[in-house]
Amino acid sequence: MHKIPKQILLPAISVAGSFSCIVLLSGLTSPINKIGWAMLFFLLLLVFLVSVGYLITSIQFGKVSPKAKFRIVIISSLILVAMMLRSLQSLNLVDLAVVGLISFGLLFYSSRRA
Repeated sequence: MHKIPKQILLPAISVAGSFSCIVLLSGLTSPINKIGWAMLFFLLLLVFLVSVGYLITSIQFGKVSPKAKFRIVIISSLILVAMMLRSLQSLNLVDLAVVGLISFGLLFYSSRRA
């Protein structure tokens, strides 16, 4: 039987767990009634995005470097902010451009920092 490496197994379990929690939360609750459910949803979404980033990077390169970890967190956070703004229906073209410029700046900074 083939043994799955630890650097792939942990992110895969985290992806599956956070995705199933997001599906359960979306199906069983209504964020319109209580804002706490929406906060929990976005927290689970952040865990899901970071886990997917780690999983893809570890499958592709075999390990996750410190530079890649920093970039995964930056990209996941910016996707989360864009989705939060979009869910509030306040993400217009100007806001999207600002988020894009901030993401470009952070990614440029991360390439120089690490």
